Amino acid sequence: MMTFSQLPLMALSETLSTWWPVAVFVLGLVGFWVVLRRLARLEAALQAQDPSRALDTIETALTKAAEERGDLDHRRLEHVLNEVRGGIKRTESSVMAVIENQASQSVQVAVEPRPRQVSLRERMTNRLLALGYSDIRFVTPAEEMQALADEAGDGAVTIEARQGATQVKGRVQIRSGAIGDMDLKPFYSMFP
Repeated sequence: MMTFSQLPLMALSETLSTWWPVAVFVLGLVGFWVVLRRLARLEAALQAQDPSRALDTIETALTKAAEERGDLDHRRLEHVLNEVRGGIKRTESSVMAVIENQASQSVQVAVEPRPRQVSLRERMTNRLLALGYSDIRFVTPAEEMQALADEAGDGAVTIEARQGATQVKGRVQIRSGAIGDMDLKPFYSMFP
């Protein structure tokens, strides 16, 4: 049995069940029409843009990137790449020596690879190149430098080099066969 308070709810639910699907369909059509209009406006805006403007933007970005990378010192990069290549070669030869050593152990013939020793002169040249010097010239005779390296002695090596456009001269301290302090000064500061 129905009460008086339930009667309006039933009428409301019957009314909603008839127009609600129609309202959702109409709202969907309106939403679809709005999306189509916005896409049409976007397409018109894209067609109105000048393609050379986009190319100018790309050119500006490339120029800026080239300026940012222009401060790299190619000589330093080349030196670092040479060191990396040398390290790879030494690593490769060490790996090959280990493999050969393992293979020779099964034959009972022991061959010990002799590591390549880098000379003091080469170590100093590498260090100076890494610090940005070029045109490196050793004033100290090669015999004295070899004696410093062989005896693991202490001393100094006189060097002339160029840093950018400035000519420099100075000494590199050797302690126990290792490179110590470097005191290189421009020529113009040596004369009053």
